Amino acid sequence: MRRRHARAIAGRWLRGYVPAATALFAVSIALGFLLGTQVPAELLRGDAGGSPFFPDEITFGTILVNNLIAITVTLLGVVSIGLFSGFVLVLNGIVVGAVAQIAMGEVSALTVFVLIAPHGIVEIPAILLVAAIGFRFGHRTYLYIRGRTDELVTGQEIREAAVLYAVAVVMIVVAAWIEAEVTLRLAEQIGR
Repeated sequence: MRRRHARAIAGRWLRGYVPAATALFAVSIALGFLLGTQVPAELLRGDAGGSPFFPDEITFGTILVNNLIAITVTLLGVVSIGLFSGFVLVLNGIVVGAVAQIAMGEVSALTVFVLIAPHGIVEIPAILLVAAIGFRFGHRTYLYIRGRTDELVTGQEIREAAVLYAVAVVMIVVAAWIEAEVTLRLAEQIGR
């Protein structure tokens, strides 16, 4: 029974919406990579040397807060027909691509990969999962407006979305810890 329920949840939330989110994110990374050298680093860092993408002090707390804000804004796709979800994916993808391109001017592609992969393996799926929630609710809203369904969303969908968001929050906490404890130490080792 549980296995069948899990398959139904995967079918509703993951099969169509996560691949769409992944494709949008991948295209945005490529765009950011192509534009990377044209984006001045000062624009990414801001006037005072810090920005939401590059805070003055990088700690577990700053990483966690930044990423929790990102997934919460992504969740606003629920009330914006998926637009906020798409916006966050595009913005983050462009930033990742631009930063990778700029970093590759200083270090090897393998080094950039090593610095992104440990936490990215957990963080990126969390963002994609929350984007899938926004896209599903956006799609359901579209179907409702077009008269193709009688219900905007069901109570079950709201409960499932809450569980998926909670899973994404846990993933973000784990990713922030990995980034603060593993990625930053790797960066220090590479920088020596």
